[in-house]
Amino acid sequence: MTLAVDADRSWLRQLTPNFAQLLDDMEGNQSLYRVQRGRYVVAPRATSRLDQAAPVELLVDLALRDQGDYYLGFLTALIAHGLTDLHGHVTYAAIHRDSTLGTSALNLGGRSIKLVRLAPSRWPHDLRERERQRILPRTQEFAWRSSLERTLVDGVLRPDLCAGIETVVGAWAKAQRARLADWAAVWKSAQACGNSVARRAAYLLCEIGQEALVADDLPALRKTRARVLLDRSDGFGLNDQHPPRDPRTGLVLNVPAGAVSGWLAAGGIG
Repeated sequence: MTLAVDADRSWLRQLTPNFAQLLDDMEGNQSLYRVQRGRYVVAPRATSRLDQAAPVELLVDLALRDQGDYYLGFLTALIAHGLTDLHGHVTYAAIHRDSTLGTSALNLGGRSIKLVRLAPSRWPHDLRERERQRILPRTQEFAWRSSLERTLVDGVLRPDLCAGIETVVGAWAKAQRARLADWAAVWKSAQACGNSVARRAAYLLCEIGQEALVADDLPALRKTRARVLLDRSDGFGLNDQHPPRDPRTGLVLNVPAGAVSGWLAAGGIG
């Protein structure tokens, strides 16, 4: 259970006019753990530290719920959806670019939180792209997380926040092999994020056998003259070495030759 003074002030005043002292006393005897100023987690039994008392998703929601829309995403969501076997030491949360929150990182209970500011054009346009997940059973504690489909799109949007393009391609392969994704929803989400994201998504959809979904859109994608990299982060440093273009999408394949087919094969595709 969480407690936020701004939201819970009315019932706290019903307990005692001097609720600030009450909270200080409860924090002192470890009945509460302070997350941020005016924000607390009620201590479960047999805990002595905040990191024992609450999962990181609860702490992120407590910190961001009053700051506007947010969602847990990128590598954090890839892990949560079972699309990678990696484990993350950083939790990623997307917020609006114009959020008034004056930081790009938080430390909550010893956990590192990276805030990713997204432009309006890159923010989820469909309500189904964000999911409200119950954090703890039998509680009213929830957090927002990107849907599986949006998580796949965010991978090609920001591979640097998803442990690299190899992890992203592997996630797409796993989603295809396990029949986890609504690929039409993936394509719709990618198109809404703009031409560069759409071209990357179209390329991967073709590679995993979903070319029929994008066939009608490929001519328009090829006509776009902008130079768009498969790996936006250029993790292999091939951007200046004139890598080949994919003839279907015009995408610049700035990864080692044969890498994509190898990553897909490792994920059971091919």
